[in-house]
Amino acid sequence: MQNESSKKAAIDCETNPALSLKKMFVDTTMGNRIIAGQCPVRRGVFLKPHGVAKADFIMMPGLPPEYRVGIFAHDHFEAWVRFSSDTVPHAPDMKTTVGIGIKLFGVPGKKLLESSEHATTADFILQNMNVFFVDNATEMCKFTKAGVVDHDYNLYLKDHPETERILNEMQKVVPSCLTTPYWSGLPYSFGEDRFVKYKLEPISPPFSAPPSQNSTDYLQADLQARLNMGEAQFKFMVQFRTDPDKMPLDKAMVPWDETESVPFHIATLVIRKQDITSQGQAEYGENLSFNPWRTLEVHKPQGSISDARKIVYEAGADLRRFKNGVPAVEPNLPRQLNNQ
Repeated sequence: MQNESSKKAAIDCETNPALSLKKMFVDTTMGNRIIAGQCPVRRGVFLKPHGVAKADFIMMPGLPPEYRVGIFAHDHFEAWVRFSSDTVPHAPDMKTTVGIGIKLFGVPGKKLLESSEHATTADFILQNMNVFFVDNATEMCKFTKAGVVDHDYNLYLKDHPETERILNEMQKVVPSCLTTPYWSGLPYSFGEDRFVKYKLEPISPPFSAPPSQNSTDYLQADLQARLNMGEAQFKFMVQFRTDPDKMPLDKAMVPWDETESVPFHIATLVIRKQDITSQGQAEYGENLSFNPWRTLEVHKPQGSISDARKIVYEAGADLRRFKNGVPAVEPNLPRQLNNQ
């Protein structure tokens, strides 16, 4: 184990924030959990699962040619989705940041993530907040260093009130994974010289009497109850960058005004009716890896936080899979539901 002074010396947020974030999230945080006996080894972030589910990603009929770019030039993909919170598995769901990972299957074309270059999968990652709490990878590194290395996030927050405001706003009550909107927060290319952010907007999910929010795992219970009753749908939307000054590519705290650029419904995510507690389903989902760089060149992630994600997410997935004895390869075909 490194001592505290050598740990601090290894972190250089100004010169190499991506590598420094990898050291903190993977080497230190995940490493310490492994030493403490965490089994199975879990993700570095969004490690509390609420459920994984089989889905379909269906493009809207009659899309104009300018929208039929890359993934969206096809009609339909099978998918698996993972709902989770950015907290540890045994912590309460209440007021946690909720995220969704979407993995599409059968996506042709070379992928940007070198280790998945020939994979036929592609990933989207979104969370229930339209902005990030820092602007760029350097600031993400400084914030993380305050907590992971110096053990006091207030060292950063006392000089960054806007970060503190956004973090407080992120601590909101989410009644259901299927009734909250999600945003990519970060921009992506949409062909040549066009950029978008992604948004998921729920469409009339199956009704269920909400479980008690006093339950530690109420989001999982709600998801299970609703999907046992019927399918759930989300509009998958793209919001185009219409003003470079008001819609920067590397200032993740700046929201893109949805009144100035209204998100366009380009596809529908249909989550099938199913029992998410079926034998093997949760384990299948937890072994999946999600990385926004596992996509096509025309959808290239933008900004320094995305650059850091590429390194951190891949290193974390590799370590997790190695320790859990799971091959570090993408699946060729989606798992089918037990009743199919």
